[in-house]
This record gives sequence, C-alpha cells and structure tokens, in this order.
Amino acid sequence: MKTYSLERKDLFITSKLGPKNHGSGKCRSACLNSLKALGLDYLDLYLIHWPGASGMQPEDARHEALRLESWRDMEKLYDEGILKAIGVSNYTEKHLESLLRGCRIEPSVLQVEYHPQLVQKSLLEFCCRHGILLQAYSSLGSSSSENRLLTNEVVSRIAKECKRSESQVLLRWSIQQGIGVIPKSVNPQHIKENIAVFDFDLTSEQMATISDLHSGHHYCWNPEHVA
Repeated sequence: MKTYSLERKDLFITSKLGPKNHGSGKCRSACLNSLKALGLDYLDLYLIHWPGASGMQPEDARHEALRLESWRDMEKLYDEGILKAIGVSNYTEKHLESLLRGCRIEPSVLQVEYHPQLVQKSLLEFCCRHGILLQAYSSLGSSSSENRLLTNEVVSRIAKECKRSESQVLLRWSIQQGIGVIPKSVNPQHIKENIAVFDFDLTSEQMATISDLHSGHHYCWNPEHVA
C-alpha cells in the first residue's frame, strides 16, 4: 500500500473460507490465519466459498450443520469487528433458506456464477426479497476455448448497436439487473474497458434478447447436488 500511497481504508479486501475449514473453531482459525498471512487487522468481506465440506459425499446430511457452525464463527468475528461484512458463495436457494432459518446475522452477499447462459432468475429474486446482494462471477464466461459468450452472435450484434465491446455489454446486462460484477484481468486495457460501463444503457429489448441465451450452462461448479 505504501508503494501506491494508499491507506487501508482505500481498499476493499475479500477473503473466503475453504471447504476443508468448515466447522466450529476451524472457521475462526482459518479466518485469523488469512488475516495474518495478509498482514491485516480486519477484512471488508468474508465468504463461505462452498456449501459442502471437503472429504464428504455431496449428499451427506452433515454439510448443513457444518456450514451453520462456520456461519456462527463468522457472526462472532463480525461482532468483534474483525469482519466488516459476511456472506456466502455458490449457495442455492435451499442452502440460503437453511442459513436464514438458523442465523443471527443474515448474509450481505451471495457470490454465484451468473451470466446470459446461466440466468438464475429465481435465485436473484430470492436475494432481492431478503436484502442480499447477488454478486456474479464468470460474467464474461470463462477464459477457456469453451467460452461461447464473448463470441456469441447476439452479443456481438448488440455490442455493435451500442458501439461497445462484447465484455461491456455483458457486464452492463448484469448491472442493469442490480447484480454486482467482479471481472478479473491483468490487462490494463481490459481493466479500463471493464470499468467504462456506467455511461450507457441497454434497452429492454436488448436485455430480454440477451437473457434468452439462457441454456443452464455452467462454466464453473454446480452446487445443486450438495445437501
């Protein structure tokens, strides 16, 4: 931070609980170890990365109890001011419903895969009803040759209509739904381009046309099978 004349308050830092550290006590230790490794006193956001614990079958009923134990550790860390906000990642509606039944502090954020080929409308509506920010990863698909979003004819046509890039159109599509986006890049030009998405709007017809690309395709993990 000193190199760039930044103070801690200038940064928003997020970390996650890995599946191997689910459970009472283990979650707390993992979080404190992350802080130590980062050289920080607090985290702005801490997320449970996955609804299941490592070393167990997806259908194992113990997942539910373990992730609630982890959440209670996080609630205590929040009370202590070590975590400024807490949330979850890769949770489905059933996982969220279970958490809301047993939590004292509701999650601020749900981070999930969300893009035009995976339009999780019901999950977004659930988050809106409960005041949870849905934050999308893989908004642009993936970096592999499997990615069909950035080269999709519909997306390219709308990008030309808007005089924008395909990535800007895809990010704008999410933002206009009230979804947070976290595109990652090490390319300065791409980073600059990804930020320049707040000075144009997609029409309702363009939004609907992009949404019609939904096919249920996951580029990453599918948590539906986790008990």
